[in-house]
Amino acid sequence: MTTSIKNLTPRQAWQAIPHEQWGEEETRHLLRRAGFAATEDQVKRVRALGLDASLNAWFKTAGPMPMPEETRELDENAEQMRLTIRETKDPEMRRELQRELRQQRSQAYQDYGIRWLQRGRQPEFSAQEKYVLFLQNIFVVDRQTVQDTEILFEHQNLLRTKGLGTYPELAKAVSRSPAMIRYLNLDRSSKKAPNENFARELFELFTLGEGNYSEKDIKEAARAFTGYRANDKGFYFSAKDHDDGPKTVFGQTGNFGGDEVIDLVYQQPAAETFVPKELVTFYLCEQPLPEPFVSELGRHWRANGYDMSLLLRTFFSSRLFYAPEYRANLIKCPVQFYVGTCQNLDLDVAPLPGRVLGQLRAMGQEFYNPPNVRGWVGGKHWINATTLDARRQLTKSLFWGINLDKLNDDERRDVEAAREAGHGHFALTKEDVEFVFNQPPQFGVRHFCNKLLPAQPSEDYREKLEDHLARAEGGKYRSTREIIQAILQSPQYQLC
Repeated sequence: MTTSIKNLTPRQAWQAIPHEQWGEEETRHLLRRAGFAATEDQVKRVRALGLDASLNAWFKTAGPMPMPEETRELDENAEQMRLTIRETKDPEMRRELQRELRQQRSQAYQDYGIRWLQRGRQPEFSAQEKYVLFLQNIFVVDRQTVQDTEILFEHQNLLRTKGLGTYPELAKAVSRSPAMIRYLNLDRSSKKAPNENFARELFELFTLGEGNYSEKDIKEAARAFTGYRANDKGFYFSAKDHDDGPKTVFGQTGNFGGDEVIDLVYQQPAAETFVPKELVTFYLCEQPLPEPFVSELGRHWRANGYDMSLLLRTFFSSRLFYAPEYRANLIKCPVQFYVGTCQNLDLDVAPLPGRVLGQLRAMGQEFYNPPNVRGWVGGKHWINATTLDARRQLTKSLFWGINLDKLNDDERRDVEAAREAGHGHFALTKEDVEFVFNQPPQFGVRHFCNKLLPAQPSEDYREKLEDHLARAEGGKYRSTREIIQAILQSPQYQLC
């Protein structure tokens, strides 16, 4: 049995869980939190590999996600169209080209969204892509402002490839991200008119948290980041726009550039606890941990050079992470709800952006388009009458199948290509569930509850499902489908 946080000192909390306490339930908890779901195959794989080796595989290094060929082609077409628009004098033709450009950008964005979900659906990438989602909710940029899909893609790849090094180096890399430069107006910041947006968010939302800097620190730091620019080839530094005069930040004066300001940030006490707090909120619980526990993890992180790979491996192997208080207590974000459900039911992500990305948007998490610079708040904010209904509609759609006759040519081609590649299982069919038809109702209910829920439901709830399955009104397939939908729509399934 794992140990309650009430019985752990702050130092004990972040020690590795004893081997004899890390059983199948702990493995399921790890998979649901570090990734999107805990299927039987995933549990067996992690159990065979072991905790340390699994965490090393997920969080030691990460390669880039290759840009999907169709996304690249669509984005290149959009770039060519931009050039044509600049040279077009006729107003009516210009408007028509601008309309086509918007359509090209939308298609590139939608294709990218589907490809990313398909990647996250693959168990070998799930933990990495969920971590990317975590970093995207710190280093926020959005599709609406940035627009250019290739720039969004490269920003995400930067988080993926640099995110397992040291956090100060990641922050420096993000300051040079063309998406971030555009999103927070660094491209408009000059010696004559420093823009404070990036400096403010660097301190408040990326590294320190509110209340750990002054307005003067922001103004002076903004001067250090002047001259940061980006073009079609990426980041470049414009010396003529940079303020190379002395600046005073956090009480220290020097001819600081952006990198030196970030180095000064990591001399501040608040820097060591900011990311650990974010990890807790995203992966563990909505309520903050007692301060001594966060401080202990922060000191350990700082002593190891702010190494993110080490922080993640420490966090996910810790006794505190597996404490009973933190089981089935975290509300799934819409991405986890969708991708995790696909994994749980062994379904593939349908290459239908209108349906899939629309469902995510209806549930409150539009792909790569958070509501503001603070990102998605998460937790209880994921659930309201509208988003809960959207979750219900999604669970129903998992039984719909795909009617090729109702698709356009591009959609039909993508669906057929997915099927040819062996990734065409888009809906739960009669054949998928008929193994329970000739079993007692208790068998079917137990199977699907164990498969889908992070904690066992009440006896009363289980008995109602068993009764529904036993009566089989409308046939065995219909009653089985209805109990699966009931489980997927239950309050317990919204948790991980």
